[in-house]
Amino acid sequence: MLLSKRKPHRKRSSTGCRTCRLRRIKCDEAPDACTNCVSTGRTCDGYEAHRLPRACGPQYKQLKRAVAVAHPALTQVAFGLQWAVTSDEGRCLSFFQHQSVQNMVGFYDSSLWHRLILRLSYTEPAVYHAAIALGAINNAQDKNKVLRPGQKLQSIWYWFGLEQAGRSISLLNKRHFSQDPQFQEVVLVCCLLFIACEMLCGNYDNACAHVQGGLQVLQKLNIRRKISGEFISPVDPCIVETFLQLQAQSVFYGTGVHFHVDSDLVSVHPYEDYLGTFQRLQDARRVCDPLLNTGWPFAARSWKLSEAEIMADYAILHQEQLFLLSSMSRFLCRLDWLTRQSYSQLSDKEQRETDMTTVNCFALNFALKTSLLSRNTPLSPELAQESEDLVSLTESAIQKLRDYPIITLDSPIVPALYNAAARTPDYSVRVKAITLMRVWQHVEGFANTALVADILEEGLKIALRKLRREMIATSCALPTGLMFVPATDGQTFVRIGYKMFGAEHEQWLSLEKSPALFDALPFIQSASQWSCLRSLGIVKSAGA
Repeated sequence: MLLSKRKPHRKRSSTGCRTCRLRRIKCDEAPDACTNCVSTGRTCDGYEAHRLPRACGPQYKQLKRAVAVAHPALTQVAFGLQWAVTSDEGRCLSFFQHQSVQNMVGFYDSSLWHRLILRLSYTEPAVYHAAIALGAINNAQDKNKVLRPGQKLQSIWYWFGLEQAGRSISLLNKRHFSQDPQFQEVVLVCCLLFIACEMLCGNYDNACAHVQGGLQVLQKLNIRRKISGEFISPVDPCIVETFLQLQAQSVFYGTGVHFHVDSDLVSVHPYEDYLGTFQRLQDARRVCDPLLNTGWPFAARSWKLSEAEIMADYAILHQEQLFLLSSMSRFLCRLDWLTRQSYSQLSDKEQRETDMTTVNCFALNFALKTSLLSRNTPLSPELAQESEDLVSLTESAIQKLRDYPIITLDSPIVPALYNAAARTPDYSVRVKAITLMRVWQHVEGFANTALVADILEEGLKIALRKLRREMIATSCALPTGLMFVPATDGQTFVRIGYKMFGAEHEQWLSLEKSPALFDALPFIQSASQWSCLRSLGIVKSAGA
């Protein structure tokens, strides 16, 4: 019997151009393009400026085993990746597939991440490199705290991720004039991956630019939503839905409304026609999304207006406010009835989705009620109680989700806590909401808990400084649970008691400006357009 001759083992190339490393040959590393590639007529893919540290240890062995597990979304990909992969790219792709995707799915079951993006990352090189970028940056930050603007990830994984994002953008630019009907979908998916990367890094301006770029692509596609909730669209509906949600978030951070699919549906069709499709709790999010995607931009627009501007257009604004409140009230009545009928019969996942939808809708309902009220007038007792109830509802939701991943594109928790804390007259409720946000410690799309908590805390300090001046001038009594304490160095501290997770707590705050916030603001070019900064009076004190 003849024995086949075994090929001699060749040591993998650890340096040199990307092409030589994939061929596992030594690269001469000539400038611009190596001689190996040029002499054989190959395209030299250039040199990677950053290589990942050597993979070893039990975590790497566990990751290698995970790579071998086929993801259900990839069963339709006939032969796996259609191009060669470096070892560094393979590690990041595995992290993306088994960690980042699970994180990004968020509070709701999403075909966007489980099906579409995973599949395209195996068939489209631009999506592949964008996915690797997210996997690398997510890995760099996986065990770190939520970053504020201006803070940098000092990690080779972060720099490798930026390099991969650059490769993705380069591939997209090469296909700029492509007539491939799928190219628009590729561009939009890459936009979503870039947005996630930028939000992990606290880069609001870049994330807003990607959102606006994606919305401009969608504007040209003549997309409409039917009364059933389905989209008439040449691109996957889950992409359209995600961009509408990101638009509703980003309007609070300096962008405008460019894509009017849901506002057109809400304003043109009688809401009863749409509400009639709400027969199961599992449909709650689908039915409320057009209202959420229309109502949040209205709230953001109102917050940015001065009281004089609100009064000048009050008739129009009030009419729009009443219309949205009427629609939301009818939805909440239907949601409450279905919850009492069938909530206990839902799976854990379906209960989580219902909880998040409930929090988001009550948050918007409260935001709509208070959006046109004077900021210098205390809330009515009924609205003050509603703000406290909203914080308690969110507290209950957080207790169920303590171990949730650090990033998701969904944003129900932070808007609820922000809205309640920004308008409540009860200082203990404000402190509780801020503390809950710091405990939550997540990136929910554009809502970074670290930064939003800093903003709320500075708004609280502005109100407390005003209260202290009034107390000195008029000798008025302090609210229950609040006490000013002067320090020997000239600073003034305030003690505020509150109750959270069933226990009594107290918070000590200096009335000095929050350094973390004012260190971050110079890194946000659009800060002067942020609704939250303007409505709380922080932009003026920041000098923006």
